[in-house]
Amino acid sequence: MRSDFGDNKPKMPPPCPDTIPDYYTTTLHIIGGISFPVNLVGFYLVWFQSPGMYGYKYCLCYMQSAAFLTELYMSWICPGYYFFPLVGGYNTGRFFGQFIGAHLSMSVWVGIYSFELAGGLCCFNTVGKQYVKKVFLVLVHIFPFATSTCMYMSGLTYQQKYNYVKINYPQCVQWMMMDGFEAYDSSVNPMIIVTGGGAFVFVYCFTLGVHTMVILQRLRRHMSPATYQMHRAALLSLTMQMVLPGGLIIIPKNIILFITMSESLHLQGVCVKTTVIRVGTVNFRSGYQYDVPDGLPFDNRLPHQPAIRELSGAEYEDK
Repeated sequence: MRSDFGDNKPKMPPPCPDTIPDYYTTTLHIIGGISFPVNLVGFYLVWFQSPGMYGYKYCLCYMQSAAFLTELYMSWICPGYYFFPLVGGYNTGRFFGQFIGAHLSMSVWVGIYSFELAGGLCCFNTVGKQYVKKVFLVLVHIFPFATSTCMYMSGLTYQQKYNYVKINYPQCVQWMMMDGFEAYDSSVNPMIIVTGGGAFVFVYCFTLGVHTMVILQRLRRHMSPATYQMHRAALLSLTMQMVLPGGLIIIPKNIILFITMSESLHLQGVCVKTTVIRVGTVNFRSGYQYDVPDGLPFDNRLPHQPAIRELSGAEYEDK
């Protein structure tokens, strides 16, 4: 590690690399390719091999479809490369990225992901009265549209993004020239906090599953063995459907939200590892560090005003 300004200078872990590793998108495509036949098998088992579920299988297929679309979007359509703890990243989709901006792509993904959670709640809609069921369906499906709308409203102007990146992460200024780069600043636009907070509260609705299991145990003595086994098999099937989105997406996502919102640079490794859990990729954390020289000006210039910045002895120009 090179240090032209003394060894006693504070080190800032770089949240962004020079380039996106070639293996990253390849790994995501492989994951998506493996996920495709696995989801087909899941559809087949639920639709053709579960005759005792009757109408309940439609709920499972709905949730399975939302989960499959989420995985497809993350691994093939517009996969993102995230620069933690910087609240942002780069859209690596080479084909669809030409037609969908990075911010719009993130908003669409949040909406698709929220439909996965809404589908899980629909499976727990066991209220007897018909009008209550309809109200419940409307409420749970308002959430995906509301979340994606809040995410879209959390966007920043180019100047706001540039100021945020330049002041907090000057090593990433060169990424502002990339069309697929996007960053968010909660201090300028707090809608990103509203989006994350709403999703976090929505997660608690999954406790309905535990509540349903308790009710099933209480009513066991009033059911025939065949009816009880049918309901038990349906709940176990639903639990397996929710293991991946719940344990491998929701919990790591909330950990990432906490680290990025609190700007805990020392927890960058934890943040990256939770992302690895979410998308099933290898650790892509960079192993180098920068020395930030004393007196580095953090003025609020626009990028069209040229300036030479010196970081770790290397010079580059903002244009």
